Amino acid sequence: MADESRGSLRREVLALRRENAVLRQESAALRKSDAALRRANAVLVKQAADLRALIEKLQARIAILEKVSGAGPKTPPASTSTPEQKAEPSRKRRGRPKGHPGTGWRAPDQPAEVVELPLDQCPDCGGELTAWRDTQDHVVVDLPPIEAVVVCYRHERGYCPHCRRTVRSPCAADEPPHGHLGLRVLGLVTELRTRAGMSYPHIAALLSGWGFSVGAGTLTKACRRVAEWLTPMHRELLARIRDAPFKHADETSWPVNGRNGWCWGFVHGTTCAYVIEPSRGAKVARAVLGDDPFGTLISDFYGVYVWLGRKHQWCWAHLLREAKEVAAVGGLVAARFRETLGAIFRDAEIVATAGLPAPALQREAAAIAQRLSDLRKGKSRCEGVERLKTRIANHQDGLLTFLHHPEIEPTNNRAERELRPIVLVRKTTGGSRSWDGARTLAVLASCQRSLAPSAHDWLALIRAHVCPPPSRARLASVLDV
Repeated sequence: MADESRGSLRREVLALRRENAVLRQESAALRKSDAALRRANAVLVKQAADLRALIEKLQARIAILEKVSGAGPKTPPASTSTPEQKAEPSRKRRGRPKGHPGTGWRAPDQPAEVVELPLDQCPDCGGELTAWRDTQDHVVVDLPPIEAVVVCYRHERGYCPHCRRTVRSPCAADEPPHGHLGLRVLGLVTELRTRAGMSYPHIAALLSGWGFSVGAGTLTKACRRVAEWLTPMHRELLARIRDAPFKHADETSWPVNGRNGWCWGFVHGTTCAYVIEPSRGAKVARAVLGDDPFGTLISDFYGVYVWLGRKHQWCWAHLLREAKEVAAVGGLVAARFRETLGAIFRDAEIVATAGLPAPALQREAAAIAQRLSDLRKGKSRCEGVERLKTRIANHQDGLLTFLHHPEIEPTNNRAERELRPIVLVRKTTGGSRSWDGARTLAVLASCQRSLAPSAHDWLALIRAHVCPPPSRARLASVLDV
């Protein structure tokens, strides 16, 4: 009996050992499976993070592509079509986009006058009408007849024994200290000159229809007088531009008495300052911005700006436009270069507007910088492509400043848009007859664009800065200030 019990115990022990070995094998397999699952989970977590970053980039790109007008210039489409082929014109629906407030005219709620027009018989055949009656309103906005109002300000004079001279009573509220044109006429004349771009003879002809005759020379002197009143405000605008953290700069030609001058435009936000000078050299830009400008200067590739300041954002619109011109005559190599450059800009614009965290932004910026560096590699037989490669090599850091500063635009379109009103005035007037007239226009246009968006604000600005002849500021070149 004892042998049988020992034999059964041995068998049980062997069975337990076999079960233990099986459990150990299963435990080892589970550990291996757990390690594999952990590795797979880590891979999936990384893929999920990459997908989230990719989704953010794609969402930003979709938002940019859906905009009617993006932040940057219209870049060439990625196609292999020849330059001679033209795309079909876009058929954009007229009017404001869906969801935007309308711009149509709305009738005032309470008209100043109601004219009753009864209907006794049919106006067509003269027949009698039925008993049914109704009204239909036709609201019309009109102006009262404009007539010149002549005001005589009669000042009382007397002798002051303390001052030992004859004195007179101070000017009235709306009385100009000099000249025979009132403040409202001065405001209207300067508006027509700078906003509408009318010449002084045309303005004089318009005023003659309202009851008073005035010569073009008188209007010229009147506008200069207003510009002298506003010269301190013009200098303050230039100081704002100089102290701004970033500013746009551009220039265009401005004829003065048959000789070419230059109108410089400096912009920061809603502040815009014009300067008209005979020179397009660096001395004008240094006089306005300083020898070492503060902040970032956004401009085209004109050589004056290259040596001005340390921080730049060069205009991508000019670079892409020149690449398009080179591609039109440079063959397949130039077309591929233009396509690659446009793709780099589109990706850089997406990265700048995607709101990525700092580490991801640094990685994407480094990748875009590397793509620009790779674009410069190799040599081609196209001189235009080689010129663009040299330009990218010399200005690569300044081309990508907007990636790290969301408030900075990648193009200089803002300065070009602010110069457009001046260009329209130049087209209608042909420029200026004297440098005093050119500087008068620069002061008036700067103050209007920056400080007085409406005619009411413009008249209030003139009223606030009226000053007598002895205290007026002198119209002078920025090189002499």
